[in-house]
Amino acid sequence: MFGSAETRSSPVARAYHGHVSRQLYDTDDRARWSLWSAVRLKLAGAALVVTLAAIVVVALSMFAGRYATTVAVTVDAPRAGLVLDPDAKVTLRGVEIGRVSAVRRTTDRVWLTLALDPEALRFVPANVRVDIRSTTVFGAKYVNFVVPQMPSAEPLRPGATVRADAVTVEFNTLFEHLTRVLAQIAPERLNATLSALGAALRGRGAELGDLLARADAYLRDLNPSLPALHRDTIATAQVTSLYADTVDDLLRTAADLTTTSTTIADRADELDALLLNVIGLADTTTAVLTENERPVDAALALLRPTTTLVDAYKPVLNCVVLGLAQTLPAAESFVGGVQPGAVFNAGFMYGGEPYTYPDDLPKVNATGGPHCEGILDRTPGTHSPYLVTDTAEHTPYIPSTTLTLNPPKVFQVLFAGLPGITPP
Repeated sequence: MFGSAETRSSPVARAYHGHVSRQLYDTDDRARWSLWSAVRLKLAGAALVVTLAAIVVVALSMFAGRYATTVAVTVDAPRAGLVLDPDAKVTLRGVEIGRVSAVRRTTDRVWLTLALDPEALRFVPANVRVDIRSTTVFGAKYVNFVVPQMPSAEPLRPGATVRADAVTVEFNTLFEHLTRVLAQIAPERLNATLSALGAALRGRGAELGDLLARADAYLRDLNPSLPALHRDTIATAQVTSLYADTVDDLLRTAADLTTTSTTIADRADELDALLLNVIGLADTTTAVLTENERPVDAALALLRPTTTLVDAYKPVLNCVVLGLAQTLPAAESFVGGVQPGAVFNAGFMYGGEPYTYPDDLPKVNATGGPHCEGILDRTPGTHSPYLVTDTAEHTPYIPSTTLTLNPPKVFQVLFAGLPGITPP
């Protein structure tokens, strides 16, 4: 640099200048490499922090059930208690099956939206009951599904609404109710009542213990009958509902009985005289029946076959009486109803077919007893049905419509079938 041109162009100078240039280049490379290494380490550290944060967030979300598939079920409760909040547990037989996703309060009801596991919902019967309980006396509440003694075969469906049966009462609620009750009681009167109660029980511990023991025995005997008592209570409610439906008729009957009672009260003297006459008649009748006991017994014994026969033929008698009652209006047109006497339309008819042997032999083989056919159950405008029986009259009566010349003689009709008699 400070020498001549020959000096700078010498091999030694050129080597020196090359060595200096390489040193400068190596220093720049090391600086750039150090800078890149620092940046790379910072990026790796940031990526590690982000990865760890993402893992923590995902783990917490999975622990909170953010990625789980749930179905909604609604619970209708009279109240939810003071410490039931969203994310409370939902259990079945002590196993957690979901969480409370929302709590919506109205004027007199509370609606709980439950987020349940679809797989666990298959084990919840459709007639399940719900209790809102607390883990401890002052602990937070949770929703508990109670399986009845006779569970339904159908599982609870998503979107169903279940009514809560009971909600555990908190101590502060109990104290609040007790404070309201005590606020309505005068302390001096309460003191006087407790003093009187203490004076009444003083010295009677044995009697009180015996009373409690007997009450315990009675309740122990009554306990097996509680199902029957429950059924009787339900039946009583049904009977009460029946009486409630008929209360108007009962009131009208009571009003009529009031009129009857007033009439009896106004005619008490006449009723008394009637009862005295009835007593006298009873005495007289007793004497008469006592004297004629055997004749009356014999008469009743003689009447038994007759009454038995009448009882056997009561369908026919009833049929005859009712049939005559239905026929009399039609008969009035020609027998006494329109004019005195009877009106007839007389004429000649062909004689019936004569008796033939052996076709007309008497035959009595009908069964079935007395009956009534075609009189009371006849439809106007139709022919009455004919009852076919195993007798000689096996067909309905048909009047003769042909003229028979030279009919058989009476002798032939009476003695047909005998030797020497020509059959008709």
